[in-house]
Amino acid sequence: MEITQNYFLWSNFRFFYFSFISIYKKNYRFFVKFNPYIHLYSLNIKMNKKIKDIFIKNFTNLSLNQGINILIAIVVTPILFQNLGSSQFGLVNLAFSIFMLISIIVSYGYHLNGPKRISLINNIYHERDLITELISLRFFITVIVSLLIVLITFLTSLFNNYELIILCSIPILFSEAIHPIFYLQGKNNLSVLAILNAFSKLIYLGLIIISIKNPDDAFKVNLFYGAAILFVYLAYWIKFFYSNKIHFVCSGFKKITNRLKENFEFFFSSIAGHISIHSGLIILKLFTDNNELGKFALANRVALLLRMIPVFIIQSVLQNASVINKNNNPDLNNYLNYYYSRGLLVTFIIGLFFTLFSKWIIILFSGEEIIYSNQILSLLSFIPFLAMLNFKNILLILVNEKKRILNKATWVSALFMISIATVLSYYYKGLGLAIALLISEFISFIVHSILLSNSNES
Repeated sequence: MEITQNYFLWSNFRFFYFSFISIYKKNYRFFVKFNPYIHLYSLNIKMNKKIKDIFIKNFTNLSLNQGINILIAIVVTPILFQNLGSSQFGLVNLAFSIFMLISIIVSYGYHLNGPKRISLINNIYHERDLITELISLRFFITVIVSLLIVLITFLTSLFNNYELIILCSIPILFSEAIHPIFYLQGKNNLSVLAILNAFSKLIYLGLIIISIKNPDDAFKVNLFYGAAILFVYLAYWIKFFYSNKIHFVCSGFKKITNRLKENFEFFFSSIAGHISIHSGLIILKLFTDNNELGKFALANRVALLLRMIPVFIIQSVLQNASVINKNNNPDLNNYLNYYYSRGLLVTFIIGLFFTLFSKWIIILFSGEEIIYSNQILSLLSFIPFLAMLNFKNILLILVNEKKRILNKATWVSALFMISIATVLSYYYKGLGLAIALLISEFISFIVHSILLSNSNES
């Protein structure tokens, strides 16, 4: 039975993978037309062949990276839900959400401005100094935070009934501490990032298939996730330092404190964005049982995959938009409008599709019909469309480096989300939270629009 189930899951993975490749080949012209890097050629921008090639390569690697994440989630989620049960599945996802929020403390905003700093350095020894300083800082924060988590777990009842799951999730923080994304983005080497992501996710998938058999194995899920990523990233850094014949030099306390001071603004703005995405399950846990939490988490996991679509489009367009804006090219608005209209159309169609077929999608992920999860997914499916409304606002804020507007907008949106999610979750449980998330995305669009408009007028 077990062999049959594993074979079925592997078959699913192969089916989705080859289907994706087939669709891509058959609709190559569409993908080329939609490609933001290809479309840039039609604009009157002087760019050499090297830069164009980098653009195309980065877009391809971002697509591959997200594709791998989606495929792995399609295979892993049914295994977890069916073997763990809704209750333990909910607690695993709750712990994961908690650590995703905590991980933003570990990264300390350097995922935002780290790439820019790396891109300005041409000397390998200067690179080493910056890399070791950032890793030392993040490792220092991780150790402190991990000790606090251990103390809270043993001295309080905050994580009652899932203490082991929480403690075994700590490797996620250490994997974030040595995440090489700031370096690879700065070097326009996203192909390596895609390879690292693929290796870590395949290791994670293998461990899940082999080890997750019943609800008692719930503590292993986040442990495997963090450990697999930690192993791959650690291997990368060892190879990096060995290949360049340089040594890792741990930074002193003074350098660490200086880094803490200089990047506080980026850190502060990052927190709000993560709160809006990952705090939902934490709020819902206050007002419902683990079984309902698990059923909501199932639909939410699918929704989080869809939520990455607007993020991916923004990531793909940002670099080109920055180039156009730097050159004071009047085509910036046309360039953004081109992907704004198409992004809205794509996300609306996807939302409609997942709403109409929510029943079958939930069955695919859970192996059974769950009416509650169907209802939640039907609502959450339109979050990508609402998030896409903010596409132009976010890009205009980023390319013009309007940090204060970004900070104010993200925090206003986050505080609103927490408030309305708490109220609606109290009265309507998971359904209320789903509605709150939809409203919050729309309010975020309104807040960003108003603040950006006021800024332009002044």
